[in-house]
Amino acid sequence: MELLVQIFQVCIIPLLGILTKYLIDFLNAKRQEINQTVDNETAIKYNNMIFNTVTDCVIATNQTYVEALKAQGAFDAEAQKVAFQKTLDAVLSILTDDAKEYIKEAFGDITVYLTTLIESSVNKNKASV
Repeated sequence: MELLVQIFQVCIIPLLGILTKYLIDFLNAKRQEINQTVDNETAIKYNNMIFNTVTDCVIATNQTYVEALKAQGAFDAEAQKVAFQKTLDAVLSILTDDAKEYIKEAFGDITVYLTTLIESSVNKNKASV
């Protein structure tokens, strides 16, 4: 068991930084893709705001919650749910009312949209590793 903990600390923890970088790169690429297909300056502004907010919140949750639990080997399914909820709550608290209204008008339910965006990013990053 001690050997597994050492392997985790030496190999897995450094990979977290790499995974975070891939997440940021993915979100930036997705934002640019949307911006190229949309000519509306307001839509571009809100898309940039949403993607930047999600990226910042994912990084913050990773640094303040996930990394510590992973170092302890305690990042289980329940901790993943808590991390996701922390990220979603942070995004919702940061976005302006106008941005939330834009999401509702453009995509429907704001929670469903943000949940899909966060989960999609996580799944694509897992698949690329």
